Amino acid sequence: MNIATICAATRLALLTLVASLFLSACGSSGSSDSAPPADPPPVATTGIVGILFTDAPTDQYDEINLTVLQAILIGAEEKQEFVFEGEEPINLLDLENFSEPVMFGEVQAGTYTKLRLIVDKLELIPVGGGDPIYPKLPGNGKIDLLQADGFTVLPGRTLLMEIDMDANKSIKITGAGNSGKVNFRPVVKVKIVDGGDPHKLARLEGSVSGEPGTPAGGFVLCDLDSPDYCVDVMTDTTTSMFDNAGLGTVFNTLSDGDMVVVIGRYITDPSIALNALVLEIGGNAEQVQGNVVSDPAENKFLLVADDASDLVVELQPDGSQPGTRYFNKDGEVGADAIILGVDIEVEGVKPEKADPEDPDLIRAALIFVEEEEDEQISGTIIEPIVEPTVAEVGSFGLTLTGGGDTCVSVNSDADILLVDEANSEVTMGTFDDLAVDQSVDLFGQSAVDSCFMANEVIVEVAVTSE
Repeated sequence: MNIATICAATRLALLTLVASLFLSACGSSGSSDSAPPADPPPVATTGIVGILFTDAPTDQYDEINLTVLQAILIGAEEKQEFVFEGEEPINLLDLENFSEPVMFGEVQAGTYTKLRLIVDKLELIPVGGGDPIYPKLPGNGKIDLLQADGFTVLPGRTLLMEIDMDANKSIKITGAGNSGKVNFRPVVKVKIVDGGDPHKLARLEGSVSGEPGTPAGGFVLCDLDSPDYCVDVMTDTTTSMFDNAGLGTVFNTLSDGDMVVVIGRYITDPSIALNALVLEIGGNAEQVQGNVVSDPAENKFLLVADDASDLVVELQPDGSQPGTRYFNKDGEVGADAIILGVDIEVEGVKPEKADPEDPDLIRAALIFVEEEEDEQISGTIIEPIVEPTVAEVGSFGLTLTGGGDTCVSVNSDADILLVDEANSEVTMGTFDDLAVDQSVDLFGQSAVDSCFMANEVIVEVAVTSE
């Protein structure tokens, strides 16, 4: 059952109730033979769970292909509810800067202790060619994801989960040279999507279902890869809209059946909807990654794409409609973030050339500015461990794997993952879970005159039995 179907059923139930009340009110006052009131509509006992996947950028692989066989919510006494069962192939590198819905399912309402993924056929395609690599999967393909408060599915509501499978931190090479052994450890984060940061922008590609404009600026979008999943999309005067040539357009050019790409943020209260920041009409939008090699001038700059081709990026200025949008991992930024030497991902349209000799061009709807890659240090936690203060920054000592001691500060919004590799179990932890003698991998930035600032802490927890 998809979202649109559920919404329609809810509206029908509400109309039935209102009609019954109206008819009762119209009967003779005090009449003993008036019809009894209609039964109230049934109370919902199920909710919808949607699972979105995303990944972090990597320069080691052209593709990271993974097949998901099952997604299961597990509650008290190991009660199981299947969100998905089938075979869903995913190229994680298609999801670097955005999250995309992959699977949806109807389950009994309640609070669940873990989300279990059953995965298969992890395939790594190296950059520049070479034979595919097939790392051994942990737990025979089972990955259990937990967080302290569990996962609560409310009756008649939708719970969205964002799964971040960070290849840079999950894929470990041991040994030297081409003989090195490639392992996959379950460094996988799960977060509840509540309509705001720190979740990535959502990107949904599909077709318009029904005539747009009810409510004003809204339409129903059905996902291209999962056509049973349809969601309400809302636009407003701040939404950047583009036609199939990548030029600015207006909402009333949108029609039933149009192929579109919507980039925005989900809201889940009171019901699920996608608030559009960018709307691309025509179904021919694409993404290109590369390095900026000229300063923007007259709304254009030169990009050397990752495939070594040259590409002119054309920016769409604000006019009667908003133009090109700019984002980094922290949110929306301005056009001044496009500077010489920065790595970016461009979402837009490559128009047909008027002359074959013209340079290749992409008209940008959205540009995502990549951040500098995190540094990594590893070691064992030592004293002192200082709890977060008013400034919400904690710290601890670290004996580095290569020798020597240093100090580590932990960002207030840092992700702390407790990874039980033996049982293929990952728990989203807190600073209170850190302890002396734990082995940790830290990702962040170092500073000459201060502690290493970690924005992610991966703890190798002691082996436990299931």
